[in-house]
Amino acid sequence: MKFEEWTKSEDPEKAEELRRRFKMAINNPIRRKILAELYGGSRRVHELADKLGVEEKLLKYHLDILTKGSCIEFREGRIHLTEEGRVLTELILSRG
Repeated sequence: MKFEEWTKSEDPEKAEELRRRFKMAINNPIRRKILAELYGGSRRVHELADKLGVEEKLLKYHLDILTKGSCIEFREGRIHLTEEGRVLTELILSRG
């Protein structure tokens, strides 16, 4: 599924809201790195902080934005990409 297909909706306001949240989610290099890292599989917060070389407090700030953007979710103590997050990450990775 392509990002453009996913954000098309019967409801133009809903589609615009999705595009706005996705833009906010990818508007930062740390958030793009988080998505790319999670594309390889789920992680715990401390694992992701270590891998990216950022403090957990800063990481949690960015994770909150990605959660609000429907890109990630927390399950069983791990961070996972949502279906929407996977589509968005594929788009980011395909554009280099």
